[in-house]
Amino acid sequence: MSTTTPPPDRSCDLVMKGGITSGVVYPHAVVELSREYRFKSIGGTSAGAIAAAASAAAEYGRTSPSGGFARLAELPGWIGRDGNLTALFQPQGRTRRLFALLLAPILHPHRRVRALLGATLRGYWPAVLIGAAAGIALAVAIVLAADGAPLIAIGLVAAVLLSAGGAFAVLAGWLARSATRAVTANGYGLCSGMPGEGKPAKRPALTPWLADLIDATAGRPVGDDAPPLTFGDLWDGPAGAPDAGGEGPWLRLEMMTTNVTNRRAERLPWASREYYFDPRELRRLFPERVVRWMEDHPPALPRAPERARRRRLGLLLMGPRLRPMPDPRDLPVVVATRMSLSFPVLLSAVPLWRVDQSRAANQRANGAWRAWAREQAAAGDWDRVADAVQDGGAWPADAPRERAQAEQVWFSDGGVASNFPIHFFDASVPRRPTFGINLRPFHPDFREEVKLAGKPGDGLLDWFYELEKRPSRLGFDGRLGQFLGGIVRTMQNRVDEAQMRVPGYRERIVHVCMSADEGGMNLAMDDETIETLTRRGRLAAERLVEAYAVPPADDGGVTWDLHRWIRYRSTLSATVDLLATIDAGLRGAPEGGERTYAQLLADAGDVPPRSYAPTAGQRALAVELNERIAQLVALVEASGASLADDAPRPAPAARIVPQDLPADGT
Repeated sequence: MSTTTPPPDRSCDLVMKGGITSGVVYPHAVVELSREYRFKSIGGTSAGAIAAAASAAAEYGRTSPSGGFARLAELPGWIGRDGNLTALFQPQGRTRRLFALLLAPILHPHRRVRALLGATLRGYWPAVLIGAAAGIALAVAIVLAADGAPLIAIGLVAAVLLSAGGAFAVLAGWLARSATRAVTANGYGLCSGMPGEGKPAKRPALTPWLADLIDATAGRPVGDDAPPLTFGDLWDGPAGAPDAGGEGPWLRLEMMTTNVTNRRAERLPWASREYYFDPRELRRLFPERVVRWMEDHPPALPRAPERARRRRLGLLLMGPRLRPMPDPRDLPVVVATRMSLSFPVLLSAVPLWRVDQSRAANQRANGAWRAWAREQAAAGDWDRVADAVQDGGAWPADAPRERAQAEQVWFSDGGVASNFPIHFFDASVPRRPTFGINLRPFHPDFREEVKLAGKPGDGLLDWFYELEKRPSRLGFDGRLGQFLGGIVRTMQNRVDEAQMRVPGYRERIVHVCMSADEGGMNLAMDDETIETLTRRGRLAAERLVEAYAVPPADDGGVTWDLHRWIRYRSTLSATVDLLATIDAGLRGAPEGGERTYAQLLADAGDVPPRSYAPTAGQRALAVELNERIAQLVALVEASGASLADDAPRPAPAARIVPQDLPADGT
C-alpha cells in the first residue's frame, strides 16, 4: 500500500477505543486519515493505546525511508500470518497450564467443550486422577465382590458418579488454588508480556515486539543498545520536520491507565513527580534497554525555587532499591503503552511505588528532612548536598535517619476506568477536528459495518445492549452471566457512553461494528477476519474524510463547518448558564446573615479565614470580573433572547471536575 509521504496542510487529533484484538481495525484507518491530515494529537486506551503509540511513531517517521505509515500499513498483514497474534501472548512457567486452559476454547471455537476437556486432562491430570480415585476404587471393589450383573451395573453407575464428582471437586479446588497463587505471583496476570520461560522463544513476546515496532515505525534504529522513543522525542519532532521546535508540542500522545491501588484513572504521561520504580520488577516486564534508559535518566533537580528543589531532592532519596520515574519527556513511549494495555488477568499489571503521605511515620520523616534541608540552605551548604545526591543518589551522612517509606501501586488496563477517552484533546471552540473511532456490536436491524452521523440529529439515540435470548443449556441460563457482565461494562463505560451522545462529540465519532467472533478476546482470528476488520477501519477513515475534508455536496450534512458551529452553539449556551449561576451566588444574600462574597473578598487576608489570601492585583481583578459577569448576565436578560432555544440537544453542562491533564511538553 502506497502512502503520502509529505505531511498534508490539514491537521487533526484522533482518539481510539480499547478492545484487545479489535485493535486490528486501526492501522489502515490511520493510514487513510494520514493522506489528508497530519496528526497533531493521538490518544487511546488499552488496544487503542497500542494503535495510538504506533500511529504517533508513524507520524514521527512519516518521511523516514524505513518507517512511517508504510510500515504501519503492514501491521495487520503481519498479525494475520502464522498465528503471530496468539504467539505474542506467552505465559510464564507458573501460569502455563492455566493459560492453555483459557486459550483452548478460544483457539477452537467450534469444539470448545472437547478443547476444554483436552486441556484440562493434559494440564491437570493429577487432580483429575486424585479426585476420581475413590470412584475407581469403588468400581474395582464392586467388580471383585458383587454377585450378579444387576448389582455390578448399579455399583458401576454409582462409581462413575462418584469419580466424576470427586474429579470435579478436586479439580475446582486445584484450579482455584493455582489461579489465586500463580496469577497473583505473576503480577496478577497469566502473561507478563515478556518471553515465556523454558525454551528460547521462536517468535517475539508482546512487549519486546511492541518496543521494536514503535522504534521501527518511527524510523529509528532497533537493537539492544538503541534508545527507546520517548514522549520528549514526539514533543520536539524529528529534525527538519515542519513546525518542529515551534511553539507547543509537535505531537501529543496520551493514553489512559488505571491506578488500582488508589482507585482512579490516570492520564499518561503524567506530570506527577510522585512515582518510583524498582528496576528488578520492571525487568520482568520490559526489555533491558528500556529499563536501562529509565535508570540512566533520573529527573533533573530544579534550580529554583529553593523550596521546590528541597522537596524534589527529598523525593529522590528512596534508597538503593527504588529509582524515581524519569521526567515526562524522558519516559519511553512503550512504558506508558504497556501500562495502558494491561488487560486484566491476561496481562500482568505494572507495579510502581509511591509514598503514602497520609501515614504518620512518613509525615514525621518528611518534616525532619525539610527541617534539616532548611538548615543546610541557611548555612550555604545546600548546593553541595544537592549535587552529591543528584550524582550518586546517596542519603547524606548527617541527614535524619528516618526516611519516608513507599508503598507498591498497581497499574492495570486503562479500559477499566475509561475505555474510550473521547474527552482527550477537547477544546470548547476547536480549531481542528478531534476524531474518535469507536467499536461496538452490530445493530439488530441494520447491518451497517461503519456508522458516522450523516446529519446533526444522528447519534442522539441510546444504544441498546440487550441480553441475548438464548435457550437454557443443560439446565443453565446464560443470561445471569450476561446481566452481571452488563453491570461491569456499565461501570466501565457509563461516562464514555454518555459523552458520545453530546452534541459536538457524536458527529465526530465513527463507529465500527463487530460480531461476537471478531476482535475482543478472539486471539486466533483467521486471515479473512483480520482483513475484514482492516477493511472496516479503512472505510471508517474514508467516511471521516468525506465528511470533514471534502467540500460538502449539499447543505444539511455533517461537515467540519457544521461541527464547529454545533460546538460553538453548545459551548455558548452552557457558558451563559454557568455565568448566571455564578452571578446568582455572588448577588444573593447568604443564609444566616453570613458575609456576602463581596465582603469575603474585601476582608480576605485581614480577618479569618486567611487561607489563600489574594494579592492586591488578584483582588482588583476579582472585583472587575465579578462586575463583568453581572453585566454579561444583565445583557442576556435584557435581550429577551435565550441561547438555549433551538440549541443542539442534549444540552451540555459546564461544571467543575478534577483535572486529569498530563504533561504535554509545554
